[in-house]
Amino acid sequence: MRSHILSALLVATSLVAAPAFAQQPSSNPADVKAGTYVVEPTHAKVVFAISHLGFSTYYGAFPKLDGTLVLDPADPAKSKVDIVIDVTAVDTSDPKLDAHLKAADFFDAEKFPTATFKSTKVERTGENTARITGDLTLKDVTKPVVLDATFNQAGVNPLSKVYSIGFDAETTINRSEWGITTYVPAVGDEVKLRIGTEFQLKQ
Repeated sequence: MRSHILSALLVATSLVAAPAFAQQPSSNPADVKAGTYVVEPTHAKVVFAISHLGFSTYYGAFPKLDGTLVLDPADPAKSKVDIVIDVTAVDTSDPKLDAHLKAADFFDAEKFPTATFKSTKVERTGENTARITGDLTLKDVTKPVVLDATFNQAGVNPLSKVYSIGFDAETTINRSEWGITTYVPAVGDEVKLRIGTEFQLKQ
C-alpha cells in the first residue's frame, strides 16, 4: 500500500514539474523573442582592467547600468542597444581610489556623471556571436567602439518569472582618446572592458 502511495506521489510530482522543464531557457538564437528589452540592473556590470605600473593588472567596475535593447533575431542588423553607465558608482573596493577616479583629473564625475554607448551597427559573426559598433561618449567626448558580443541564453527567468535575455561583451580602448591621460603611461593607456548584461522583455 505504501509503495502505491509513493508511486502516485512521484507521478503527480512529474506532471507538475513537466511544464517548468518545457520552459527552460534556450541558447538557440532562433528561439529568442523579438521586442524591446530593458536592462535588469541587479545583473549588469562593466568591469575594467588596466596595467598598474607594469607590476599588476588592476580591476574595477561600473556596477550601475541602465538602457534598452531593441532585438530582431530574424534580422540582427535591425537590432540596436543604448546603454547608460553611472560613472559616479565606479567601484574598485578602495574608497580613496574611487574618490580619486571621480575627480577632475580622471572621470570628473560631478560634471560628467554618466557615460553612454549607442550602437550604430550590428553584424552577426557566428551562431551566438555578433560585432556591435557604436559610439561611446565619456567626458563629453564621443568615439567609435566595437564590442565583440556573445549571446548566452533567453527564456523565462525562474526567479523573476520575466522573459529575459543575457549577453557578454568585450572590447579594448585607449583612455587617452577620451581625454583621461593622468599617469599615462605608468598606469596603462589601454583599458580592457568586459560587460555582462541581462535584459528583461518590456511588458
